[in-house]
Amino acid sequence: AVLRKQPVNPIIPMKPLYWTRIIVPATAQQVSTSSSMKPVILMGKVRRGEIEDIKEFSDLFSRQVIERKPTKKKEEKPSKVQPMKILDSKRSQSVGILASCLHCEFTEIENGIFLVTVENANIARIHNFCVVYRPTDEELSMIREHVSTKPNVPLDKPEQFLMELADIPSFADRIACFVFQSEFDDNVSSIESKLNNLKSTCQFLTTSESLKKVMAIILTLGNYMNGGNMTRGQADGFGLEILPKLRDVKSKDNSITLLHFIVRAYMRKCDDPLSSGSALPVPEPGDIDRAATVHFEDVSGDLNKLQKEITVCESKTEKVLAASTDDNIQPFKDKMETFLGTAKKRLSGELENLEECKQKFKDTMQFYHYQPKGGTSEEMCGN
Repeated sequence: AVLRKQPVNPIIPMKPLYWTRIIVPATAQQVSTSSSMKPVILMGKVRRGEIEDIKEFSDLFSRQVIERKPTKKKEEKPSKVQPMKILDSKRSQSVGILASCLHCEFTEIENGIFLVTVENANIARIHNFCVVYRPTDEELSMIREHVSTKPNVPLDKPEQFLMELADIPSFADRIACFVFQSEFDDNVSSIESKLNNLKSTCQFLTTSESLKKVMAIILTLGNYMNGGNMTRGQADGFGLEILPKLRDVKSKDNSITLLHFIVRAYMRKCDDPLSSGSALPVPEPGDIDRAATVHFEDVSGDLNKLQKEITVCESKTEKVLAASTDDNIQPFKDKMETFLGTAKKRLSGELENLEECKQKFKDTMQFYHYQPKGGTSEEMCGN
């Protein structure tokens, strides 16, 4: 097929769109039907629309580029020459699979690494490759020796891919910084969500008027049921361990449980308990479940781990900057310095959040006169 559309040159380089191109022949083939002749391919009738605000579109979807030093065009190798295989078959297959999974030209990977714009999926793949299949010095030496001694014999694709990656300045350190940057926000946000949920749950447990009404009903009914008993009656409060047992106390005819009765009693006290705006008088079950999985020691360990990883990232960033030239130091320098500054502030904020959460939890236990079994308040949460 012949390309019929005129080439379009964007005013600035744009982000690529990875699609499968369809080319419509200039003269569509015809097939015969019982009623008429219809073209096999109808896409030829589709006309390209005009972009109303080309500048806005270009600004939104453009990609950064940096001036690269001109390189010599690689000479086409004769098709009869078999490419040189240096790696063993297993490693060659692994490297080849990685290269094919990236779905982009190597120049895009190289520019993405310099511009800190490599897609997250590709960052993860390349980083995993560096950890598991990083080429040894011996392999790289053999590859470079072949290139220098037999320039007319091309390298096989896996070997070529390894050499091109190794030629990117501070490649492994740059990728490690990208990976940490891409994962840091999710890790901190997860910790923040856990702590905020626990704090809001504790706040509800200590301030909710509706919950106080439920507890008052339980206290009243319990005192009534324990009337006359010198050890259980006339209570001013009760241990929280009774709460999950309320549903086990059944009526005489087994038609209802004490929990059902408490719910009915609460609903009778409400003006309109079935209205859509009425909230539950207890915390959301999902919030309780999530709060029960929080352990302060684990959270503290996660934050300390992030602190160490920030220090490592700082060290790698300094190594990259020290080895960089004016051509490839930006925008890596500005982006990583901005990220590290923000990361330190967020981590400091979550350390303060953790201490505040611990205090909220201790206050809640004191509010309910709860004594943890088998540990202190600092070690327990949600138990």
